[in-house]
Amino acid sequence: MGNRGMEELIPLVNRMQDAFASIGQNANLDLPQIAVVGGQSAGKSSVLENFVGGPRRT
Repeated sequence: MGNRGMEELIPLVNRMQDAFASIGQNANLDLPQIAVVGGQSAGKSSVLENFVGGPRRT
């Protein structure tokens, strides 16, 4: 899928979660979870940004 697919997928999943929340339901999507571990200034944020194809949301 790569970055191009992630750029399209992430907003779609966000919209789905928002739609379910607006009607008081849990989207209950089985999404992958990842952990990036490393020391301070080791580039963890950069790894995540490259993985999803854009800056992380805070």
